[in-house]
Amino acid sequence: MLISENGRSKCQIVIANKAGRQVRYAASQLQQFLFEIGSCRIPVIEATAEDENRVWENSIILFEDQNLGPEEFCLQTKDNNQLFISGGLPRGVVYGVFTLLEDYLGCKWFSSRVSRIPKREIIELPAISERQKPAFEYREPYMRDAFDPAWCLRNRMNSNKSFIPSDYGGHMRWYNFHHSFYQLINEKDYFDEHPEYFSMVNGKRVRERSQFCLTNPDVVRICTEKVLERIRENPECTVFSVGQNDWGNYCQCDNCKAIDEAEGSQSGTVINFVNQIAEEVEKRYPDKLIHTFAYRYTRKAPRSVRPRRNVIVRLCTIECCFSHPLEECGEHNGDNLFLRDLKEWSAITDRLYIWDYVTNFSHYLLPFPNLNVLEANIKLFHRYGVKGVLEQGNFSFGGGGEMNELRAYVLAKLLWNPDYGARRAIDEFLDGYFGGAAQPIGEWLKLVHDAAAPYHARIYDGPDAPYYSDELIRKGFELFDRAINLVSNEEERARVEIARLPVRYLAICRMSPDDPARSVLIDKFADDVRAAGITELWERKRLEPTIEYLKNNWLDRKREIPRWSYYM
Repeated sequence: MLISENGRSKCQIVIANKAGRQVRYAASQLQQFLFEIGSCRIPVIEATAEDENRVWENSIILFEDQNLGPEEFCLQTKDNNQLFISGGLPRGVVYGVFTLLEDYLGCKWFSSRVSRIPKREIIELPAISERQKPAFEYREPYMRDAFDPAWCLRNRMNSNKSFIPSDYGGHMRWYNFHHSFYQLINEKDYFDEHPEYFSMVNGKRVRERSQFCLTNPDVVRICTEKVLERIRENPECTVFSVGQNDWGNYCQCDNCKAIDEAEGSQSGTVINFVNQIAEEVEKRYPDKLIHTFAYRYTRKAPRSVRPRRNVIVRLCTIECCFSHPLEECGEHNGDNLFLRDLKEWSAITDRLYIWDYVTNFSHYLLPFPNLNVLEANIKLFHRYGVKGVLEQGNFSFGGGGEMNELRAYVLAKLLWNPDYGARRAIDEFLDGYFGGAAQPIGEWLKLVHDAAAPYHARIYDGPDAPYYSDELIRKGFELFDRAINLVSNEEERARVEIARLPVRYLAICRMSPDDPARSVLIDKFADDVRAAGITELWERKRLEPTIEYLKNNWLDRKREIPRWSYYM
C-alpha cells in the first residue's frame, strides 16, 4: 500500500465524523508522524452517515471496535489499498497507530527527548494482519523520564504517573498507590483518645511508626468511610490503596495474633481487613478496585482467607537478589522464598500485581547489574498470571539514574510483550541513543554484569560490594574514553558523559578519604551532576548535603541527610 511518494499524498486517513476524542487524537498523531517521515501531510477525512456503504480506496481507516478490549487493536490491510486500524476504548486505536509507526515504518521513541523518525521519499506498507493486546493490564516503568505522557503512549504504557489526558486515551489512575495506613488513620488525630486503633507490640500500643489494630471494628469503619469519601471525590481514579505503612510493628493483640497464627502469615489480618472495606466499596462502586501489599512481613500468602475479586494484591521483591533471575535464585539455603510466595498468591487471587525494583536506592548512580534478569523475571510474572507490574527505578525529580532511560525502554517492550527480547531492546536503545558510541557502552554493561554474575546483588549495596573492583573502574574509563571519540554530535556526547557519571561516582566512592585528588574530583563531579539536572544521588536525599557527606566518605545507609518533602 502506497502512502506517499516524493512529498505527495497517495492515500487519506478516514475517521467517522462522530469519532471519539481518542480516535481523533490517533488520526492526528498518524498524520503528524507520516509528515515527519515523508514530508507529506496526509489529509484526514471525516466520513458521514451517508458514506456508510462507501468503499474508501487508498485509505487508512481508524475506528472503535467494542468487541476489542480497552487496549487491544487490529491492523488489517485489504483490497483497494485499505488499512483498517480498529481498537477498543480508550487506548486501542491509539496503540494501533503507534504500533504501525514503530513496527512497520521504523519509528522509535527511546526517551522523552530522544527518538528516531526515519526519513523516506516513498512510504509504503506490506500486507498486514495482526491483533495485539498487552501481556499485563497495568504497566509502569516507574522512573522520572518514563512518566512523560507522550513517551508512555508511544511505548504503550498506561502508567499511573504518566497523567495522560483522557482525550489521548488516559491511563490507569490510582489514588495513592503505595503505603497509606497513616493517611487513613494517623496518630496525631487519633492516638491520644483511641490508642486501641493502633498496633500492640510487646504488650503496649505503639504511637510512633505504628500499623493498625486490624481487628478493631472502629478501625474498619473509619477506613471504609474514608475510602468511600475518596472515591466520591476522585471518580476518575480506578484503584484506591489500603496498604500497610512502610515499616514493621504489626499488631500482636490477641485477636490479630489469633488470625495471623491460623493463617500462617501477617497477611491474614491484612486481607481480612481489606476484604471488609472492599465489600462495602463493591456495593456502591462495583467498578473500583482496592489495592494492598504483600510486602516484607505480609509477603507470604495466607492459608485460607482469600482476597475479594475487587482487591489487588501487590507482591514486592524488595528483599530479593537482582543479579540472578527470581526463578533460579535459591539464596536462602537453597530455598526460593519469593517463588514460593508468587505461586501461593497466584493460586488464590486473579488480581495479583508485582512491585519490582530496578535500581540501587542507596546509590542511584552505582552500576546496577540487573539487565540480564529483566526478561526472565517478566516472563515469570506473566506465566503465573500476574495482571500488573510496576518496575521502580530512580523516580527522583531530576532523574538521571544509572541507565534509567535504557531500563525504561527495555521494560516497556517487555511489559507489552514479554517475548520482545531484552537483548533486542538493549541493542536498539544503545544504537539509537548513543549512536557511534553504542559498542563500547555495550561492552561496559557486559563487564558490569559479568563481574556481578557470581554474587547476589541487592538494591542497597554499597560501592564496596564484591562485584565492584579497581580493575572494573579502570576498564570503564577506557571504554568511555573510546565512546567519547566515537560520537557524531554534541547531543550524543552529552548523553555519553551522563552515562559515564556512574564510573566516576564508583571511583570517587572507593578512593581513600586521604587522597588529595579526591576533593577536586568530587567538586568536578558535582558540577557535572548539577549540569545534568540530577537532584538526588541517594533516594529522597537532598543533593547538596549529599555532596558534602560524599566528601567525608560517609557511605553507609544510616546517613542523616535532609530529605525532600515534596514526594507526598
